[in-house]
Amino acid sequence: MLQIHKVLCPIDFSDLNIRELELAVDVCRSFNARLILHHNVHVSPLGASTSWMWQQEHREKADDEDGAAGLLRDILAELPLDIDAEARLSNGLAAPSILQVEEQTQADLVILATRGASTDDHNSVTEKVIAHAHCPVLVWRGTEREPLRLAREQRDDAGDRLLDVLVPTDLTPSSQAAVAYSFDLARALPLRLHLLHVLTAGRSVWVLPGVSPSMPADPDADPFLSARRDLEALIPDDLRDRTRLHLDTGDPAEQIAETARRLDVSCIVMGAHARGLLRGPFTHDTSRDLLQRAECPVWFVPEATAA
Repeated sequence: MLQIHKVLCPIDFSDLNIRELELAVDVCRSFNARLILHHNVHVSPLGASTSWMWQQEHREKADDEDGAAGLLRDILAELPLDIDAEARLSNGLAAPSILQVEEQTQADLVILATRGASTDDHNSVTEKVIAHAHCPVLVWRGTEREPLRLAREQRDDAGDRLLDVLVPTDLTPSSQAAVAYSFDLARALPLRLHLLHVLTAGRSVWVLPGVSPSMPADPDADPFLSARRDLEALIPDDLRDRTRLHLDTGDPAEQIAETARRLDVSCIVMGAHARGLLRGPFTHDTSRDLLQRAECPVWFVPEATAA
């Protein structure tokens, strides 16, 4: 079963909503993980911000190491008593500092928040962390929509609490780590998974496991039926009842974001290459577009991540 022992949460004392830190606390509580708060004294770009409800005078104190250390101590003191936490302070460029702390602490998950319009520089920290982190990176855009809540009650027919999670895949070997990771998440948490494959042409369909449309003589001649077959082959037997299949057409980032909205998912889990930008249909532009379009957290999983 998937184990998350350490969660790294970089913070810059910005005025983003307190729900971002609550997201990290919620993940730590769900996995009994240790929370590692990290602040980089060097001016932190907004693309790497996770916040506490500090007013402007608090941020001014964070301009030096002593002031930042004091603010980190205050945050630690206000965390829920059941959360095991520590704080790390660094001084340098934002993305390298985050990645260095991630490696030093052997974090199992990094939680970042990003906000505002997309520019060449704005999301550079977030994109660099996604591209080069050794562990998965959970990103929230800071929208008004409530972020991931693992304890939210949504009951299925059997009365179990389930959260809907979207898992886009381009059906290439490099995307399999994210799919496998999502299945392990579903074994650890009450999740309903929605596997999504976006084709470039044709029509949109929604297929449920166990529902077989009439098959043509040559299934491979129909890209939708071929993709459906490939998606079904990914589902492990123990999670077949909690997995749904979706096929759509168009721009990958647009369709991923639209499907996430339509299904009202709690988060998106998708693949990222461990030492580069997102591959295949999940390109650099796809990742940037999705970070701007998604109204829920996006859980990026490096290709090298062990399921």
